[in-house]
Amino acid sequence: MALVESAAAIMRDGRTPTVNEVAEAAAISRATAYRYFPTQEMLLAEVALFSMGGPLVTDALKGQPVPEAVGTLVRRIAEWAIANEMALRTMLRLSLDPATGVRRPGHRVEWIASALKPVPKQIDNATYQKLSQALTLLLGIDPIVAMKDIGGASNEQILDSLEWTAMALVRNALSGMGKR
Repeated sequence: MALVESAAAIMRDGRTPTVNEVAEAAAISRATAYRYFPTQEMLLAEVALFSMGGPLVTDALKGQPVPEAVGTLVRRIAEWAIANEMALRTMLRLSLDPATGVRRPGHRVEWIASALKPVPKQIDNATYQKLSQALTLLLGIDPIVAMKDIGGASNEQILDSLEWTAMALVRNALSGMGKR
């Protein structure tokens, strides 16, 4: 844990740590550090997965109309992803290479299901499935990479666009337009 915390601190400073650098920062021998993390990529993956904690879905979404609750959820996750962009980009890169064995957690499915809890009573199952799957595109580092690197959007533009898109998708599905 000390190694992961030291690596996360270095990454928050905008640098990509080496295993040696992290061992020194954590006051742990290099041999021990390499026993836990034989490669820099394994260390960076661990940081991305565990040290950041992730965006917690709180009770703050309760009581909001579903479109606003989903918009809030998407915005919070995007804020967290932007704050941890370097580590999450590393995780994305590693997860795209099957040789690394790094897999991304599937938390977004759980978060969406929680935010959409009242919706299945309001729309048919096929529309609910389309909506749930479409919302997965708005969560995590993936849309941030596309909007920033390809679209040239600022962080605030990304947050506003993702929140707006999430609410529009939910409103569309609830209005009956999502059946198409």
